[in-house]
Amino acid sequence: MQQGCAVILAAGTASRMGTAKQLLPIHGSSMLEQVIRLALAIDFSEVIAVIGHEENRIQQNIRVADPRFRWVVNPHYQSGQSSSFRLGIEQALPKHRSVTVFLGDQPFIKRETVHQLWERGQESLRELQVPFAIQPMYLEKPGHPVFFGNVYQGQFDCIEGDQGGRSVLTAMEQRLILPVDDPGIHVDIDTPEDFEQALHIS
Repeated sequence: MQQGCAVILAAGTASRMGTAKQLLPIHGSSMLEQVIRLALAIDFSEVIAVIGHEENRIQQNIRVADPRFRWVVNPHYQSGQSSSFRLGIEQALPKHRSVTVFLGDQPFIKRETVHQLWERGQESLRELQVPFAIQPMYLEKPGHPVFFGNVYQGQFDCIEGDQGGRSVLTAMEQRLILPVDDPGIHVDIDTPEDFEQALHIS
């Protein structure tokens, strides 16, 4: 069985940041590169980063040699994150039964968390025949990445604009929760203030 695909959503304009936040340096490498490396550290058979805004600059600055990785450019990124989500899912199908969705501005998620999520997803794929989602939860609040299992073409066609994960999750027949000890699943970097605070996270 295929080990599943990771999709990283990183196509936005970062209007609140005022610059391409994908390339902001945190602890020695860019934010997006850290998320890519995190996904590649897990046994996914493919890792896709969906980019759009400043896509040429991003590809020039982030070089990934791993053959499992590829860039996908969303020409409609200005229509909202849902277009990148749908594109990432379309690119993952039909080769993969599962897609784990990361956000490109969350570089502090622990590798152990992603591994736990991946393992729970593999178990659920063996047990369930219906579409399902698994969310990590820290202090009773769910976060990212999200594992989507038994996904199929067209499943998310109704999602538009900047509709968030709640809309996506309503398309799943089962939602499972994975408790984790990882505040990083809630840390996303949207503003200059977020970035300043992130520089002090070890």
